Amino acid sequence: MTRKKTVLLICYYFPPIGGGGVPRPLKMAKYLGQFGWNVHVLTVAPAYHATLDPSLLEQIPQDVQIHRAPEWNLLPKRSAGGGSAGTTVAAAAPGVMSQAKAKLRSLLKKIKPYLLIPDDQILWYPAALKLGRELMKQQQFDMIFSTSGPVTNHLIAQKLSAEFGCQWIADFRDPWTQNMHRSGIAWREKLEEKMEQRVMRQANAITTVTASFAKNFRQKYGESIQRLELIYNGFDREDFVGLIPMHEAPQKFHAVYAGILYQKRNPRLLLRAIKQLIDEQKVDRRDLLLSFAGVFDYPGYSENRDCVEQLGLQDIVRVLGNLPHREALGLMKGADALLLIGDVTSDAGHYIPGKLYEYMGIGKPILALNKAGEATGIIQSFDLGQVADPEDFDAVKQAFYQLYQEWKQKRAQQEDQQEEQRQDYQERVKPYERKEQARQLAALMNELLGGQA
Repeated sequence: MTRKKTVLLICYYFPPIGGGGVPRPLKMAKYLGQFGWNVHVLTVAPAYHATLDPSLLEQIPQDVQIHRAPEWNLLPKRSAGGGSAGTTVAAAAPGVMSQAKAKLRSLLKKIKPYLLIPDDQILWYPAALKLGRELMKQQQFDMIFSTSGPVTNHLIAQKLSAEFGCQWIADFRDPWTQNMHRSGIAWREKLEEKMEQRVMRQANAITTVTASFAKNFRQKYGESIQRLELIYNGFDREDFVGLIPMHEAPQKFHAVYAGILYQKRNPRLLLRAIKQLIDEQKVDRRDLLLSFAGVFDYPGYSENRDCVEQLGLQDIVRVLGNLPHREALGLMKGADALLLIGDVTSDAGHYIPGKLYEYMGIGKPILALNKAGEATGIIQSFDLGQVADPEDFDAVKQAFYQLYQEWKQKRAQQEDQQEEQRQDYQERVKPYERKEQARQLAALMNELLGGQA
């Protein structure tokens, strides 16, 4: 009987941590076993992490072994408050201490970009490397697979691969030095260029999630990359089995956004377009509801809420705040349209938001306010909804109006027609399922080892 191969998956973000960086490593860990691979995961002990979703742990097969290394925290932890009663002098002491901690926290935030290179998670590196070495001595690993961000994951993998002679795949969910979010510190960026170059040269294969990323990597590093493969992100159909619609709005055209909004990604142009459609009597405001789950305004800002009030749209905009992942999926399931709001930066079209794949799994029409690029290309090629430039008012207005019109027409359709459309949709998006991407990774690992799946 052939020995089942074993991979060490290195990823800082892994359940019970939730968020956008988690699904790719989680789903690889979930499905690689079906393609002949044992999986060990080296991840962080999530003591300091703010976004936890323990329900995600239920998706991990029992034979996946998880190893957690602690992370040192640079910033002092905030006090939870409370304490025993004492004299007036004793009570004053914690206040002085809190002020001192606040000043220290402010100072550390300012100097952090000069200390934590290539990212904040470098503080996890020492403990993760130590545990990784112990694992490599205890277990025969055939492959190391590191996925970023954070790119610290690659530095750990690079060291273990070199020390133990194990083949290594470096997976980039986002670019590193070609990322739109850079430090702006010249000497740091030069240092990171050298760090990235070593990773690109030493990894046995580089994988990434968009054709644009792959093209940019090849243009920059040429033949120093030993092998470059594209493995898209996707969705897991099992996440949507038995999903119950939640926060529904019967008899309304219900558009939903679930995620984080901030300065360069906001719904204000869309809101103004909707207000104009109402004023022109092209849409009936009684038909409309927009639900926003997640972060509607970034802490310290109120532009989006202010816009809703200024336009007088309080009756059609519902802000739900953060929801558990399953509840957020239920919100999407109960919607008539799913909003995909992208950044307005010049290179935003190079990115495919992970949310697009989640929307594919839900199967509702998408209103994508995104710069032209791979994401809009997928939506248009597979006929998944409407697309508009997020800075083009007329295009945004027309795209929303088109989906509204389609909703009105759909209400008149028979149930059998709607079921036929749902099945057709599922067939169109099948290439983007997570299980397929795990198969692709398993095949790549087998090829690197000189065998076949």
